[in-house]
Amino acid sequence: MSEQLHPAVLLIGMPGVGKGTQGKLLGKIPGLFHLSTGEILRSLRDDTDDGRLVADCLRRGQLAPDDLMLEIWQHWLAAEIEAGHYRPTEQVLLLDGIPRNRLQCERLSEHIDVLQVIYLNPHDEEPIVQRLRQRAMIEGRSDDADESIIRGRFEVYRRETAPILNFYRPEVIRAIDPMGSSAEVLKRILDVLSPVIVATRGSTNQFDDRNRPPDDAK
Repeated sequence: MSEQLHPAVLLIGMPGVGKGTQGKLLGKIPGLFHLSTGEILRSLRDDTDDGRLVADCLRRGQLAPDDLMLEIWQHWLAAEIEAGHYRPTEQVLLLDGIPRNRLQCERLSEHIDVLQVIYLNPHDEEPIVQRLRQRAMIEGRSDDADESIIRGRFEVYRRETAPILNFYRPEVIRAIDPMGSSAEVLKRILDVLSPVIVATRGSTNQFDDRNRPPDDAK
């Protein structure tokens, strides 16, 4: 992969706050490319050593080992560039699910230049628990089905991931309320993100119209 630093925006927040949903919506906007680490991990084949290890970590509500996580992430990013899906000179990388701890922040700083950290921060975690249990029923996600595992994941987040907010400059971190409809949350994010992306990659009519979210933001 190229040694250039890729301009990037991070979506940070505890499990269930909607990082994946917002990432997919934002990824439809010109100038942004969404790369979801969670989707990458869940796509790994169960008949490989990496796939079995990751699947076991997900079942127990634990994080995948750092070296493995970073290796998988770099491989996928290089593949997306080679396939022409991600165009580094035209798009800002939108990362959802990585970094998960300070070591990953340090290692990723060799590859990305963080322009903005979107911190999806709910005032109460109980609605998030219910959201995850509902997602488990709809999507068949075993890591969301057991409330004890959910709360364990919250503890892992508070211990491992929340402290990464101290790694980045305060001026690039913006807290966003993740509760409400997808369109409402998307509007809050775009109010913060639009000037950053336009300044970095130039203006597009579709991106500048912040009052018109993608059609599937319901």
